[in-house]
Amino acid sequence: MARLIQMRQRIKAIETIKKVTHAMRLISMSMHSRLRSKMPLLKNYNNHVAKLFKKLQHVAPDWKSPITHPQEPQDSNPLFILVGSQKGLCGTFNTGLLKEFEKIMTPETLENTHFISVGKKAVDYLEKKKVKSTVKKFDEITMRNFTTISNEIVDIIVHAKTPYTCVQVLSNELKTFFLQHPRTVQIIPLETKSTTDQSNSQENKTLDNDYIWYQDPHDLLDHMAPQYVASNINTVLMESLLAEQAARFLSMDTATRNAKNLLEETTLLYNKLRQAKITKELTELATNFQ
Repeated sequence: MARLIQMRQRIKAIETIKKVTHAMRLISMSMHSRLRSKMPLLKNYNNHVAKLFKKLQHVAPDWKSPITHPQEPQDSNPLFILVGSQKGLCGTFNTGLLKEFEKIMTPETLENTHFISVGKKAVDYLEKKKVKSTVKKFDEITMRNFTTISNEIVDIIVHAKTPYTCVQVLSNELKTFFLQHPRTVQIIPLETKSTTDQSNSQENKTLDNDYIWYQDPHDLLDHMAPQYVASNINTVLMESLLAEQAARFLSMDTATRNAKNLLEETTLLYNKLRQAKITKELTELATNFQ
């Protein structure tokens, strides 16, 4: 009888876990769909910013900014941005990311690098590693505040007392809905393409005819460079959010399926034990009446 009571309690616990994982699965899919619907708008904006920035660079090919084109060696004052998940229960999302971080960051580079952590898991990891050179911590990253976070990061880069010689972002990239990979994106120095590139030669001939620049292109580039950097960081944060929701959906979907299978097996075993108990009691009653 005690075993039947234990199994009944176990069945109730499995049913509760199944309801929770199923609810989280639905929430993750809903969040992923909402983020996916905003992705084309963000890409369209980033494409326009990149196109205009490229045109300005073509007009002023000698433009160089101490912020976006540092002259010092890249390892003299680097900034590393680690973007993790906001919550757990997302499978190997953070595990693979942190393994990649440990491959990149040796004990020597940890001491000479400044860090910005985005997401609760990234913040907790750097605190656990006792990293002292953390410039800023963003405990919460959501669909509503990721643009604010990117703007604050750009402000930190622009207003740094000593210009950062290299800015890199380590985050998860959504390859497909079922596959996420960590990747490192270089934000600074900006990659500049040669104006003599044959693939862009025909396009460059028409760049000057699209706009009439009343202001000095150098001043425009100085004003637009932070926006260009912010658009790149926006894309990285958005893709990390998409990858997080996809990873959580897959993890919760697997957990729901496992709970369902375990519930079926446990219920079958419970019914067998219950039937055996009833049969034993009926046999005892029949024996007593004889």
